[in-house]
Amino acid sequence: MTSTRFDLIVSDFDGTLVRSAEAKRQAFFDIFPADCAEAVAMVLAGDPDGSRHRVIPAMIAQAAANGHDVTGLAADELVARYGQRATQLVDSAPPVAMAFEVLADLARTVTVYLFSATPHDELIRQVEKRAWTSLFAAIYGYPARKPDVLALLLSLHGCPPERLLVVGDGVSDADAAQANGCHFLDATEDWPRKLNAMMVACND
Repeated sequence: MTSTRFDLIVSDFDGTLVRSAEAKRQAFFDIFPADCAEAVAMVLAGDPDGSRHRVIPAMIAQAAANGHDVTGLAADELVARYGQRATQLVDSAPPVAMAFEVLADLARTVTVYLFSATPHDELIRQVEKRAWTSLFAAIYGYPARKPDVLALLLSLHGCPPERLLVVGDGVSDADAAQANGCHFLDATEDWPRKLNAMMVACND
C-alpha cells in the first residue's frame, strides 16, 4: 500500500494525454459524403465514445433513414478509411501539457495503466511513437472494454475500488469508473495540475 490516496491510475488516451479527440471526431465527417454530415452528427451525439466498428454502420443506417442513397457506402471500407484518416490526424496532434510529466512522476509510487477505444495495435503504435511506453504497466485498446479493464485490474491487484482513479475526457471513462465504484477525474483543462495537487495534498 502506498502513502498516496490511489494505488492505481488508469488513463484514457485521446483528449486526455493527446489533444486528438476533436480530430478523431472530425475524421468521421471526412470519410462520409458531405450530405451525410447530419447522420454522422446524430450518431455521434448519441454515442460520442463509440468504437468505429459500431458507429460507422450506425451512421450508414442513419443516412439511409434520412433519405440518402447509401448503396456506395460499405462499412468495412469506411472503417479502414477512418483508421487511415484518424491516424494522420492523431499523429500530428499535440500532447496535453504536463500530462505525461505528471503521470511519470506519480508512476514512481502508483501503478499507471492506459485504456482506450482505439484499436489495440494502433494504440500501441501511437504510444511508442511518442516514447511513452515505459510509463504504463500495461496498455488496453479495442476490443477490450473499459469497464472490463477496470474490473480486471482491481482483481489483479486486489485493489479496493476507492483506490483506483480513472482519468478521462469521455462518457465511457466516467461510466466505466462508476460501474466499478472507482474515482473519476474529468480530463478538463489543466487536469494534470489538479491531479498533482490531489496527490500532494494526500501526502501532507
